[in-house]
Amino acid sequence: MKSNVIQRYSVARKSTSSRSSTGHRVTSSSGRLDRPVYAPTNAIPVQLRNNNPLNSYPSTRSAPELGLGVMNSRAVVQKASAGNGTFSKFTNGSGISSIKTTSRRPASLQSNGGTVIRREQVKDVSGMNGEKLMAELTMREAVDYLFSPEESFQLCGAAYIQHSTFTDEKAKQEVLTLKGILPLVNLLGSGSPQIQETVAAALRNAVFKNQPNKEEVQRSGGITQATQMLVDASSEMQKHLTGLLWNLSSAEGLKQDLLRLALPTLTEKVLEPFTASRDDNANTGLAPEVFYNATACLRNLSASKLVNRQAMRNCRGLIDSLISYMEHCVNAGTPDNQSLENCVCILHNLTYQLESEMPALFSRINALASYTRNRKSDTGPIGCFSSQSHKLQQESGFDFPVLEESSPKGASWLFHSRALQSYLSLLSLSEREATQEACCGALQNLTASTGTVSNVLSHTIVQKLSGLKCITPLLESANPALQKSAVALIGNLSRSTRTKNLMARNALTPLVSFLKTSLMKNDISSDFDVTMATALHSANTLIRADPESAKSRIDNTLVNGLNSVSLNPALPKSSTAAGVLLHSLWSDKNIQSFLKKQGMNKKSFVNDVTSAAFKSLQVID
Repeated sequence: MKSNVIQRYSVARKSTSSRSSTGHRVTSSSGRLDRPVYAPTNAIPVQLRNNNPLNSYPSTRSAPELGLGVMNSRAVVQKASAGNGTFSKFTNGSGISSIKTTSRRPASLQSNGGTVIRREQVKDVSGMNGEKLMAELTMREAVDYLFSPEESFQLCGAAYIQHSTFTDEKAKQEVLTLKGILPLVNLLGSGSPQIQETVAAALRNAVFKNQPNKEEVQRSGGITQATQMLVDASSEMQKHLTGLLWNLSSAEGLKQDLLRLALPTLTEKVLEPFTASRDDNANTGLAPEVFYNATACLRNLSASKLVNRQAMRNCRGLIDSLISYMEHCVNAGTPDNQSLENCVCILHNLTYQLESEMPALFSRINALASYTRNRKSDTGPIGCFSSQSHKLQQESGFDFPVLEESSPKGASWLFHSRALQSYLSLLSLSEREATQEACCGALQNLTASTGTVSNVLSHTIVQKLSGLKCITPLLESANPALQKSAVALIGNLSRSTRTKNLMARNALTPLVSFLKTSLMKNDISSDFDVTMATALHSANTLIRADPESAKSRIDNTLVNGLNSVSLNPALPKSSTAAGVLLHSLWSDKNIQSFLKKQGMNKKSFVNDVTSAAFKSLQVID
């Protein structure tokens, strides 16, 4: 069968091109990177706490995921990391070969999916020899078949495109050049379920890691078509449609359309019924893979601009569903599934700069803080300019009852104590490092500011929820990114006056142990420098908060390591922090007396190097 015997027939179904929404205004932001199909996270420093280089604990976002193609029309897209993960094959319940990945988290970003068809699946195309047909066809003929009024030819053309775009990257460009995207989008509306599924899989493969094809699908109305069909599609078709949306979601230029068209549908038709069924032990008929693909798509969308975060924070039912699923997984003892990882990464991203982007959420906390301060000032001064008066004012933020909403809705969930408890539980229960990083990153984001809100949430994490027992073990992780996130979180928590003493008793020992091990490393990377500087500053803060209990942690190993780092010009931040810590140890008379009894002398603590470091950086609590 040659292309010259087949003419292009116009397909009856017209596609409507979807347009980006230019007037969609939202009030919150997301904080994740963009990923193709499958994996999750890595933390990326974004905002600094203040100008003090030793006191800078960045907000983070979750990394995106990379997409994969599917090998046949019934395979489902799995997730991958945006170049950060490794891929391994597995067989799903239907015996279809698929891909899954594990990935590292820069900051919770995005994900994408893809699909293709294997030649051996096309065994029969309305009596035609499928094997022979697939071997003899060319891409031009396959595209021509899409215009045929005969369903058998349409199916054959779509199957060939699905297979070719999975096995050959050049085939994706051929499909675009031969103008095959538009007829594929149009055939999504075919009356044949088999054609619909094959076409959807072909589109998944064609757009995977291919920006021009993603844009052509958008111009052809593919986002609108896929979103509309999702409502009443079969379970198998839902898998392909959500996989297609997942693949498309890694393209920055498509995100506004996806937020406008797909976000409400994915939330209402997938996330809400799926999570509700988990709570009620009901069966909605939604396949777990559909939920997984949908959350991977939303993970990508949350990893971008402020306007995207705002749209997602304001999407009715979205955050409620994510929190519900997270709590279900914690309670059911399933902390390691991939869909949960997606959910936590989305939540991580949505906490990014939450206080500055949605200040109204925290009006109750700030109002109560202001009222409490005013009442304290009315009781009479302890000494107008005394340090005791200043200290009480600092602590007053914790002296009022923070009345949480008993039934929070939407973005109010993002900083609710139940969400904080779930993050802490997953830090202990989950073995997926990407999930742990996202949980740690969310807590880090919520405590990254220097005001009342951060103090209140730090107090909740440390004292009300006993969170240190879940956080400090992460310092022993073999994953540097997870260690870095844990160190930054501990640094944030140590800023609160009311948490310092408790943290000195419970966090100083593992923190000093982390320092002793890290001070011996030869790492001179900038990430290591920042992590070490943060850990050194936090140790300094906690030692000064409780000098007595700190004595037993100070020995020659620690002091020698600090001196070595203080002289290392390749670690500018760490060397300064080490010098400041040494100088501060000798400045405390109680600790100084202890050090002298241990046979240590002043030169190890106060010298030209440490004095210069101390003068260059004033650490202020």
